[in-house]
Amino acid sequence: MNRVDIKELNRQRVYQLVYQEKQISKPILSSKLEISLPTVSQCVNELIERGLVSEKGYFESTGGRKAAIITINRNIKVSVGVEILKELIHLTVIDLYGTVIQEKFIPFPFKDDEEYCSRVGRYIVEFVDDAQIDHSTILGVGIAIQGLVDKKTGKLTFGRILNANGFGAERIGKYIPFQCSLHHDTEVAAAFTLWHNPQINDALYMVLNRNLGGAVIINGEVHHGQILPSGLIAHMTLIPNGRTCYCGKKGCVEAYCSADCIIKSFDQELKDFFFDLRRGEPAHVRFWEEYLTYLAGAIYNYQILMSTEVVIGGLAAEYLTKEDIHKIMDRELQGSNIAERMPRIWISEYNNTSAGAALIYIKDFLADFGITGKSK
Repeated sequence: MNRVDIKELNRQRVYQLVYQEKQISKPILSSKLEISLPTVSQCVNELIERGLVSEKGYFESTGGRKAAIITINRNIKVSVGVEILKELIHLTVIDLYGTVIQEKFIPFPFKDDEEYCSRVGRYIVEFVDDAQIDHSTILGVGIAIQGLVDKKTGKLTFGRILNANGFGAERIGKYIPFQCSLHHDTEVAAAFTLWHNPQINDALYMVLNRNLGGAVIINGEVHHGQILPSGLIAHMTLIPNGRTCYCGKKGCVEAYCSADCIIKSFDQELKDFFFDLRRGEPAHVRFWEEYLTYLAGAIYNYQILMSTEVVIGGLAAEYLTKEDIHKIMDRELQGSNIAERMPRIWISEYNNTSAGAALIYIKDFLADFGITGKSK
């Protein structure tokens, strides 16, 4: 390794540790990295010149001169996420820590045509400008869509919810001055939850949105299957020859456990359904008990195969209680003689598919500095 390589490696190591610690001094950097203080100072000064870190204030004195606080300039680069839904788009900007710094919901029904794509492009640019974000700081625009996206072509291969097979990021990309890419919504939602929950190793991320979704996490990474994304629990058969699913099959988990089942059964928005449920409306209570039984059956079928924990996110997850989770876990084991307990089920606090799409570019940027871990 030559001198230039060593200098670059030292810069990367300094940046990595500043990023990890969020606030740190040069002496601590020197001690933890086992690099001389003059070398650390040179690395910090170079990172400051590039706008990547700053000195902001001082630590309390421990007897000598106060040490300057070194921090990451978390907004020096940002990323934009766009979640495309049937009736609206959700726009988000996140910083280098994956923290949401601006978001907006815009009612705008999806159409697979040029007018829709140009309007979305205009909404993205207006959103960025209204947030007073310098275009040069934007790493890219990640677009999350309801459907399966081919990793090679970047196009929608199964998009019956939006009826948009073949839709690609370039359709919107030509109307914005940023690079962009298209992603399966559940995979990026899982990635965002994983980023903020670094303790997750193996799990199913299950999204209880209007349409149910799932993604398998293995060894701390969202696993993409050989042909299809992993975790398509929505289209596992729950009740043979049961209700018809939008995919065309009968008896899919989607037809029994999506939030749409709740909304359509009572012609109510979720908040109204859960308000009536929690105050004990008999019809709502009966429906909910049946719903939890179906959900327990779906989770059991997954866990009996993979034996990992299940993380629940999405719109309906916000209304679940600890008692609901206990009921699901109890019902999983009813009639089972295989195990006395199953891996835990818990609710994610980080439910933002749009931010997950934006995270794609943040992770790529940080990887250039050797940072591949998750947010602390």
